Amino acid sequence: MFEKLWKKILRRERLSYLSLLAFILWLVSLLYRPLVKLYWHFQKVEIKTSTPLISMGNITVGGTGKTPIVCFISQFLLKENYQVGIVSSGYGRKSTEHYILPGYKMLQLDSAEIGDEVKHLAEILPNAIFSVHQIKAEAARLLDETNEVDLIIVYDGFQHRKLHRDLNIVTIDASLKKKDLKLFPYGILREPETRLSEADLFIFTRTEFAKDLPHLVKEISIHNSEAKQYFARFSATEIIGRNQTFPVKYLEDKSVFLFAGIGNFKALKKQVAHLCADLDFALEFSDHQEYTKELLETVKLTAEKYDSDLILTTGKDAVKIDDFDFGREYYYLNQTIDLDPGEEKLIEFLQQELKLKKEHS
Repeated sequence: MFEKLWKKILRRERLSYLSLLAFILWLVSLLYRPLVKLYWHFQKVEIKTSTPLISMGNITVGGTGKTPIVCFISQFLLKENYQVGIVSSGYGRKSTEHYILPGYKMLQLDSAEIGDEVKHLAEILPNAIFSVHQIKAEAARLLDETNEVDLIIVYDGFQHRKLHRDLNIVTIDASLKKKDLKLFPYGILREPETRLSEADLFIFTRTEFAKDLPHLVKEISIHNSEAKQYFARFSATEIIGRNQTFPVKYLEDKSVFLFAGIGNFKALKKQVAHLCADLDFALEFSDHQEYTKELLETVKLTAEKYDSDLILTTGKDAVKIDDFDFGREYYYLNQTIDLDPGEEKLIEFLQQELKLKKEHS
């Protein structure tokens, strides 16, 4: 409920009845800043793994493309015969159990036990080793002790200061508007932009939707001019259904009903609108939305109302839907990444910086 209202306030018109609520959020953000600094003061490094460790994170609330970037890097390293370990808290899950399992075994568990992001990652990375624990530093420590991986990637780990990281990768959504880059809850910044000074590498994502990429890069460089910079465009190559897969061109003459519960729904909506003949309706849910049968029935009935040719969602949402019958074609959008200056350069950089060794190939 709060998330829905908060997003509505952030997306308000300049002169709006929501302006008073926005002013209240601004006042709260003034209190939020010293709380963040206090958190930094008391969070000291307590755990250092013997295995090289990368933190993949951001400083904003919502999605910046961490999941496809983690997949992208992991797939490349796995092809190079490195054994990759991925750490996550399993955000949104109902279980408190700790799991250390390869992806193909994680798939046997429900998303309520391991989290939707882990389940989706496990589908794409069946040979990676996953460690899921409420405390990410502990998840990394336990995974390190197994001595089964050559590299650990901590999903959304930038804020977890108790864990030493050998490399900080920060993703920045280039499609975001400058007006939103204010401290939470008045904006979407989880931390002040000065924290970007701790990054070793920036990946600017969704650059295809950037209004003024050179200006954004310049702004970020004010806080950190030493970090490496990469630029990523997300593109959809195919839509994946329960029993069949089609190239994304299949959407060109189709009317689509879109629904999802992700951090940056607006970017997804814009992308799908460019891919299909008609975007009949786009239904936004809360990030990490739990899909009950009643909620899915609502999606089904709304799609029937618009008489859409098919229903489309994301991979992260699809892992929570199981075998619900929507009464029409149903797919999720598969995303790929085009990286500049190139994936080979990035992997070479990681190998050199982390001194990676293939001990488990």
